[in-house]
Amino acid sequence: MEEAIGVGAGGHAKVIIDILELVNEYLIAGLLDRDHDKIGSKIGGIRVIGDDSLLPSLYDRGVRNAFIGLGSLGNSSARQALYEKVLGFGFSVIAAVHPRAVVSRSAQLGLGPTIMAMAVVNPGTVVGHNVIINTGALIDHDCVIGDHVHVATGACLSGGVHVANGTHIGAGAVVRQGISIGQNSIVGAGSVVVKDVPDNVTVIGVPAQIKA
Repeated sequence: MEEAIGVGAGGHAKVIIDILELVNEYLIAGLLDRDHDKIGSKIGGIRVIGDDSLLPSLYDRGVRNAFIGLGSLGNSSARQALYEKVLGFGFSVIAAVHPRAVVSRSAQLGLGPTIMAMAVVNPGTVVGHNVIINTGALIDHDCVIGDHVHVATGACLSGGVHVANGTHIGAGAVVRQGISIGQNSIVGAGSVVVKDVPDNVTVIGVPAQIKA
């Protein structure tokens, strides 16, 4: 069994650890976190062994796989930076797909997706790199999800929705079919999106409007 190192040691890491232990494809070598107060503690039963400075030595000793244990709350830039850092050291960023998620055989997944329990990714959907599809999220047919997107718990994207890079779809949000949502935007929790959303804005409400 190949080893994998987790980069980031918060609640998101705990969920990924649970998924990886269920699928039983990787041996988790430990967690890394920049918060030195966490070193020596355990997250999800896995010890935090140091910070990101250990990545080169872990690679040198043969660890080739990693997962991003940092989630995102609206702004995905920190998660994206970790992802790019790990790739830069030569690691493969592994998928964590819960066995109780439903992913169509015709869906296309990029590198390092996290797809949590009870999530659904329907036929024809394209999912980019380093994407989180959280617990119970529904992605209907022919959606296109950009890199570093987080579709939060219980969100629903109807057919043919396009979500550009770095955007956050909040918990319980609903997006009407055929809508396009720009990059680095936020759809607030519980919002209902019935018209296209531009780049770099936050929309909230029912129907969703740009927050002033």
